[in-house]
Amino acid sequence: MKWLHRGSLLVLLLSLWLVNSCSHKAPATRLDRAKWNQATLNGYYDTIGSRNPKWDQDAREALSRFAEISTASADQSEILTELIGDATDNAVTAGCDDPMILSLHVRYSSAVHSKPLSDRQDLYRGAADQLENSPYPPIRKFYGNMAAAETLWQRRNTNLWPDVVRLRHASISDLTQALQEKSLPEGEAYDAATALFKLLAHNRGEITNAYNQIESALAHQSGKAAMADFIEAAFYVQYAWQARGHGTADQVTEEGWKLFHERNTLAQKALEHAWSRDSQDPQIPTLMISIVLSQEQGRPEMEKWFNRAMQIDTNNYAACRAKLNFLLPQWYGSRDDMLEFGRQCVASTNWAGEVPLTLVDAHGDFDRTLSGADREAYWTSPDVWPDIKAAYEKFAELNPDKTQFRYPYAWYAYHCGQTNDFVEQIQLIRKNDGEVRYAYFGGKDAFDQVWAQATGAAAPTNKPATGAGPAGH
Repeated sequence: MKWLHRGSLLVLLLSLWLVNSCSHKAPATRLDRAKWNQATLNGYYDTIGSRNPKWDQDAREALSRFAEISTASADQSEILTELIGDATDNAVTAGCDDPMILSLHVRYSSAVHSKPLSDRQDLYRGAADQLENSPYPPIRKFYGNMAAAETLWQRRNTNLWPDVVRLRHASISDLTQALQEKSLPEGEAYDAATALFKLLAHNRGEITNAYNQIESALAHQSGKAAMADFIEAAFYVQYAWQARGHGTADQVTEEGWKLFHERNTLAQKALEHAWSRDSQDPQIPTLMISIVLSQEQGRPEMEKWFNRAMQIDTNNYAACRAKLNFLLPQWYGSRDDMLEFGRQCVASTNWAGEVPLTLVDAHGDFDRTLSGADREAYWTSPDVWPDIKAAYEKFAELNPDKTQFRYPYAWYAYHCGQTNDFVEQIQLIRKNDGEVRYAYFGGKDAFDQVWAQATGAAAPTNKPATGAGPAGH
C-alpha cells in the first residue's frame, strides 16, 4: 500500500492502523499486471540481459509486446504474436544471444514454426536450457521449460521422454520458486499453475505430485494465503477435468461425473475462502464464474459473481469473456443472450478498456458453434457488421493510443463484405505503422489478393482468401 501522506507520526500511525484493521486494498487490475510484466521483463533485460545496440531496440519491442499478451483480448493476442515474432526475428538476425529473447523467438517466430518438428524440438530444448541457466527470474524459466516439454512430447516420441521428464521437473521447481516472490501478481500465479496442471493433467501421479510440492512451499510463506487458495482452485479445476475427460457428456462414466463435481466443489470452496479473506480482488469472482458453470448452478449465481467482478474492476474483460462462455447455446444461453450482453458491453458508460470487444467475441464464439455452409454465410448476416463496427469504434474512442485493433477490424470488414471499411482500416494502418504486417492476413500474396478484390483491381474469386485473421475464426 502506498502512503497518502508522509512525515507526520500521527498520519503514519493512522495508516498502519488502516492497513492492519481493514481488508480493503486497491484491486489488482489487468493494467497493474501488464505494468508488472513490463517492469520485470524490460527491467531484467536492462540489468542482466545480453545487450547490444544492434538488437536492443528489437529486443525491447519484443519484451514490451510480450508483457501485454497475457492480459490481451483474443484479437489483440493475434497481432501481438505477430509483433513479437517479427521483433525477435530481427533481433536474432542481428546476432542477439539473450536467453529470454531466444525463448520468445522459438515460441513466436513464424519462421521457427515453419520448420520440421524435429528442428523445432531442438530449438525449444536449447532455448529452454539456456534460459534455465541464466540469471532471469524463475517465472520466465518456467514458461520456457513448459513450452519445450510440450513441444518435445508432441508426437509421443519415447526417445525424448527423458528430456520431457527433466523439463517438466524443472518447470515444477521454477514455479515453486516463483510463487515465493512477493511481487508476483496472483493472476500470474494462477495462470502459471493452470498451465502446469494442464500440461500434467493426463498423468495423475505427476499432477498431484506437482500440486503437493507447490502447496508445501506456499504453506511456509507468510502473506501467501490468498495465493495458496488460487493455486488450490487451479489444481482442483484441472484435476476435475482429469477425472471427467474431454469427451462429450455421453462418454463420461458415472465415476467420472462424481469426481468431476467433487473436485470442482473443492475448487469452489478454495475461491470462497479467498473471497472471505479479500473481497476486493476481482480475480476471485471472475474465476468463480467458470466454477458456477461446471457445477451447473444456474444463471442467477453466475450473475452474482459477474456483478461482483465488474464492481471491483469496471474494465474486467476476463469476467465478460467468462460470462459470454456461460451464455453459449450449449450451456445456459443462446445467440440472442450473447448478443444482448455484448451490446451492453458496448453501450455501457461504466465499463471500458477492452470490454466493448466482447460484442466481437460474441459473434466469433457463436460462429464456432456452427458448421459447414452456416459458418461460411455467418459473417454476411445483416446484423453482424453493425455490431462489429460499433464494438471497434467504441474501443477506439476509449483507447485512442491503441491502434493494433485495426488489423482484426480490417479482417472482419473484409469477411463481412464491407470493402470500403476494409480499405479505410488498411489506410489507417499504413498511416500509423508505415507498412502492413502481411503475416496477419496470411502473407503478402494473400493480402495482395484481398486488397485487389477490395479496391476493384481484380475480379473477386468465388471464395475469398481467409488469411490468418483473429484466433479461431
